[in-house]
Amino acid sequence: MDKNITVLVVEDILSARETVVNLLRALGFSNFQEAENGEAALAQMNGSSPGLIISDWNMPKMNGLSLLRAVRSRPDYPYVPFIFLTSKSEVEDVALASDGGASAYLVKPVTIKALSEALNTVFDGGFEQDFELLKVEIQTLCHAKEQAKALDLLRRFELLYPGQAQRIALEHVRVLMQFSEFSKAEEILCDILASNSLFARGWETMAKIQSWQAKWDQALKAVDKAVSISPNNTEYYILRGSINLHRENLHEARKNFMTALNIDRKNDQIKQDIWNAYVDLDMVDEVQRDFGSYIFSSLTCDTLNNMAVAYRRKGELSRAIEIYRAALAKEPDNPKILFNAAVAYVNRKQYGKAKSLLVHALGNDPDFEKAKALLKQIAAQEHKHDDGEKSGDKA
Repeated sequence: MDKNITVLVVEDILSARETVVNLLRALGFSNFQEAENGEAALAQMNGSSPGLIISDWNMPKMNGLSLLRAVRSRPDYPYVPFIFLTSKSEVEDVALASDGGASAYLVKPVTIKALSEALNTVFDGGFEQDFELLKVEIQTLCHAKEQAKALDLLRRFELLYPGQAQRIALEHVRVLMQFSEFSKAEEILCDILASNSLFARGWETMAKIQSWQAKWDQALKAVDKAVSISPNNTEYYILRGSINLHRENLHEARKNFMTALNIDRKNDQIKQDIWNAYVDLDMVDEVQRDFGSYIFSSLTCDTLNNMAVAYRRKGELSRAIEIYRAALAKEPDNPKILFNAAVAYVNRKQYGKAKSLLVHALGNDPDFEKAKALLKQIAAQEHKHDDGEKSGDKA
């Protein structure tokens, strides 16, 4: 075990964070980074990778489980051992952590002996570390359209770990899904669920497969199974809410989204997911009505931008501009939002404001070709307008 690695400790309570750091110092570690929630942790990880993450479960803005999933979902990211530190001890949460790729799980209050044993387990390697490294390689192959190589790698890995065939088979299913081979994926998944009908993650994956094929009733039955097995998993309620939106059952959709919010009120990622579920279906009025006052202030700039684009496409330019302003209040130098706001102003023929935003965007991104092109269009439009006025004067 290399004790010179950097350990990222993520915990919203300062005293608890200091306790973990002190325990690690006593075990010989000396390099630390600290963050008060998952969002801050991800920001610290941009451009560098810690050698170990120890994270609390319940935190504001982004909780530990969302942080784990964000870390594990990055195909360009190396495997980082991830230990959960939490006061929650329910079996279900252990399962959620395991599904997400957690390396170990400790219940507060943590003793130096328990932490030492967890570290020894994590750095001894074994299936979990190998599996996470494998998934990174699989994603790299999938992005390169090397499906056959990815599937062959999974088959060979299963020979090394036959006792983990179910989890490896689910990864096989996910590869097939990325290449839209839904029938094959569904066939394998049916075999998995036939051997283990309590595999909640399998039922969730089945619901996604059927959703992507617009089999909404079947998808709903599958996600209902997942919820019945793991009733505190917010992801399942978000998925069930999204399926109900597609089925145009807005009452049930809202009920499921509210359940997810009530399970984890501190998690801003849930609010983003709910908002995006509506906006992806151009249901901006509905999400404003049902959740606007409750979650609007916590939305990221990307989410606000997507919402404003939806209003702009509907021709509701005043509302779009209002939302662009809210996004720019959060990130005043974001070139993408500056450009999209400029488009809305062009549509309203307010060229002066559009030009100001485009110049600002190009000041932050001089190679922004779309912004350059729009500036030229505005100049041509203004020139045409000036020529028209001169012709009128001569007449």
